[in-house]
Amino acid sequence: MTLKEFFIRCKNKCLHSYGISFPYSKVRVWALRKLGYKVGENVYFPADLTITTNYVYHRGTLEIGDRVAIGPNCTLVVASHGDYSKVSSMISPKEDFIKILPDAWLGAGVIVLPGVTIGEGAVIGAGSVVTTDVPPFAISVGNPARVIKTLPYEHID
Repeated sequence: MTLKEFFIRCKNKCLHSYGISFPYSKVRVWALRKLGYKVGENVYFPADLTITTNYVYHRGTLEIGDRVAIGPNCTLVVASHGDYSKVSSMISPKEDFIKILPDAWLGAGVIVLPGVTIGEGAVIGAGSVVTTDVPPFAISVGNPARVIKTLPYEHID
């Protein structure tokens, strides 16, 4: 690791720590924005949010729309790799995007895997594992998450 990579890693690790665990929500949002993630207005997520990432360069991308609510103990997997495991030479690292569109709501303990878009106004039930895209105004639950109902969005102001 070069000295430049070391300093990048330290800066990103500090910002990441503030972004997921600082007691004040506005500081968490600020830190995630400084990391290059897009975070909308009036977003709420708890201090125990987990965002998996690579701290040097390829962090994957995260976009959270306006008025998104994320419940406690959720995990957003934007990057995943085998680290020093022997299987890491056989399986390439996974770094991709997660896009959560405006007004979505993720219940407690939801896990969102890389390459997923959660549609506007979608609701993800507690403990669900989201492996594929969720359409707008859909209620999805389970492992893997499946749509069980669509909200009547024509009545939403």
